[in-house]
Amino acid sequence: MSQSVMFYFLVLVTFSHILYSSYVRENCTKFDSTICVTCGEGTYMNQRSAQTWCHKCNICEGGPGLRVKRSCTKKSDTVCEPQEGFYCTDVKDDSCVRAQKHRDCEKGQYIKLKGTSSADTECSPCTDGTFSDGTFTQCQPHTQ
Repeated sequence: MSQSVMFYFLVLVTFSHILYSSYVRENCTKFDSTICVTCGEGTYMNQRSAQTWCHKCNICEGGPGLRVKRSCTKKSDTVCEPQEGFYCTDVKDDSCVRAQKHRDCEKGQYIKLKGTSSADTECSPCTDGTFSDGTFTQCQPHTQ
């Protein structure tokens, strides 16, 4: 067998035996099979790979306002989401990596759109003859 065919064969055999959630501890030889080991606590492997290590799990520490949406497993990374009152400003691989607190509307403004997990609060000024303390969803008329 030529070297290139032998290499292809070894790679094919190696990848067919590697499972998700495992990494390669020892590559196969002419005499022995590949030895794979399950990822340890706090690590994962989300694809068949010849890597000799597992990925470290994310721990939702991109700053304040993040919480765990889905915990890390041996096959997938932690998925983070913004806490209530925050919105995501940076997403990587379907996980929020940075969140910011929703803005507070000021006196004389009303909440035009309430903040969501992906967008900040939108405020608008009240028109003449109306008021808001910044917490209203519409301005109120002045009473005499």
